Amino acid sequence: MSDTIVSVTALERSFVAKQHVVHALGPVDIDVQRGEFVAIVGPSGCGKSTLLRIVAGLANPTAGKILINRADPSTPLCSMVFQDYGIFPWKTVLANVRFPLDIARVPRRNADEIAHDWIGRAGVQGFESAYPATLSGGMRQRVALARAFVANPEILLMDEPFAALDAQLRLVLQQELLRVWEDSRRTVLFVTHSIDEALLMADRILVTSARPGRVLADIEVPFARPRTRAVRATVEFGQLEEQIWQLLKGGVEDRGTDNAKA
Repeated sequence: MSDTIVSVTALERSFVAKQHVVHALGPVDIDVQRGEFVAIVGPSGCGKSTLLRIVAGLANPTAGKILINRADPSTPLCSMVFQDYGIFPWKTVLANVRFPLDIARVPRRNADEIAHDWIGRAGVQGFESAYPATLSGGMRQRVALARAFVANPEILLMDEPFAALDAQLRLVLQQELLRVWEDSRRTVLFVTHSIDEALLMADRILVTSARPGRVLADIEVPFARPRTRAVRATVEFGQLEEQIWQLLKGGVEDRGTDNAKA
């Protein structure tokens, strides 16, 4: 079986807005390897989230193609984690985390056991009977992470999952996600505006242009795993951060010039 789990070729996506066609994404060519953690960094509105939705099957490309090489068709293909948590306010923590297993008709006793395991891994044990409204933002995002992993998906799609959190909590959950990912090694596509976050988390970083989003650079992250916050203090980290910033800065400036001419 090929190690490539996602293969995107000449993919494009356009929208119709106010009787005008908006070219949002592409053409994009991407290959993602099984078990790889890939971050996507780019300006707002460049189609990063649209790409995730296409991978998840929630949107169709306007042109090009996407191929998914499944290892086990009996398991869920994708789970998504959003910036706004996306958990059900009327369900308890346990019921939220167990929900994908309920959909899969896993027997309740087994489902509860698996859900409790992931609740513990995500650091929300003791809150199984709580409702989301009683939890902090960080706790709700932990619940969202547990629910995403509990279904054992082949691909985990994360759309700025920590953007709404304060800086300190963001650092904590970055480390928690890395710890959990090290255990499971699921394929991850992780959208973020933070270069720092991408460098800390990912094996590769796809740097995208302003709309229509295209891949400006595909950068291998050289830092060994397991990875901790200490890597931020290295010279190599600072150099890569500056390299990526220069790519993004050029794309944003070019877009601003185009808008001014228009």
